[in-house]
Amino acid sequence: MSTNKSKNKEFIECSYCNYNANPSNAQYCQKCGKSLITANLQNSHQDVKLQTSVPQIYKWLSLPLNWVGFTLLLPLIVLIVGSYFFLKTISTPDISSNTEVVNSIDKPQSSSSDIKYYNSIKEVANVPEGIFYYGGALVFATLTAQGTHEAINQAHPNFQLRYSEPMNDKPGSNTGVAMLLKGQLSLALTIPPLEDADYRKAQERGFTLEQVPVAIDGSSCFVHPDISIPGLSLDQLKDIYKGKITNWKDVGGPNLPIVPFRTNAGSTLKMLMGSEANSDNLNVKITRDFTEMLRKVGSTPGAIGTGTASLIVGQSSIRPVALSRDNSKNYIPPITDSGQLNAAAFRDGTYPLTRRMFIVIRRDGTLEETAGVAYTNLLLSKEGQQFVKKAGFVPIRTSI
Repeated sequence: MSTNKSKNKEFIECSYCNYNANPSNAQYCQKCGKSLITANLQNSHQDVKLQTSVPQIYKWLSLPLNWVGFTLLLPLIVLIVGSYFFLKTISTPDISSNTEVVNSIDKPQSSSSDIKYYNSIKEVANVPEGIFYYGGALVFATLTAQGTHEAINQAHPNFQLRYSEPMNDKPGSNTGVAMLLKGQLSLALTIPPLEDADYRKAQERGFTLEQVPVAIDGSSCFVHPDISIPGLSLDQLKDIYKGKITNWKDVGGPNLPIVPFRTNAGSTLKMLMGSEANSDNLNVKITRDFTEMLRKVGSTPGAIGTGTASLIVGQSSIRPVALSRDNSKNYIPPITDSGQLNAAAFRDGTYPLTRRMFIVIRRDGTLEETAGVAYTNLLLSKEGQQFVKKAGFVPIRTSI
């Protein structure tokens, strides 16, 4: 039923004959006589039924059609999605591996996932077979002297290590790294950390370098046994090697000229003075190695030398000198009163010249790399760290 307005009068349209001029108060159509109320009620119900039944029929009819369509489209959807991720994978560079390379070149890494802490030397995995050459810092010879390599050979008889000296240069940390870069060594031993130039050279040759600390040592200062002083500050020690302090009386000692010695490698001076250690202006006598320097300092009045602290333990021909960071005169000795390495001061950093001892691994995916990793793990095992302690160094691992 609908209404029609004309000249302010309302009319009712008949649902049967569509006559739309019935008065608003009429109960029957003036044209066909049908009841206006009954007809419109029936028509209203039919409209509602029609409106509700059509979507319901469509719903039940479309449901199986939707499932059939979905089933047919599912393989196509899987194919499209899978192709998308496959194309994305092969087209996107592996930035994780690139990041690892950049980090190892621009910022040295202390360790990798294949560097692990084993309990015994025998437990160390992936120890290769063959003869492998190593070189570098001579101070590592103390480890060999304690029987470290003998224990390694007993546990891994096919893993054989040979120390290689340079043909036309002096042995030492820098020479060892240079030989490693040239492919003359499988691994290198070094006291000073690698420099940026070392990483760049390795990158230019298509591989990377990694240094892993295996022990802690201290750089010491020692003098002729007749020189008795309470200690030296690091600034005073620098000034001695720069030639600014030339007489022992200026630092509380006897009236005697100072005679400085250093080795050809001079890693302690590099640690102390940086690039100034290589200056030609230094009035310093150079010896081939640490053994020769010990002999020279012990036999030359007024002499002073520097070098690894572990090598002066038990040496009666020289006198160790306590050092302080500043001019506070808070001198810390490298050797205790009992004649042992001052391991506690080295470990907690109160001794001012501590340094780590590194194995340098050539990361190139070859057997050389495997050998470097194996040797590092052997020294980092609990058993290996016990040899480190016997050699007079401070173990990296705190629980051995």
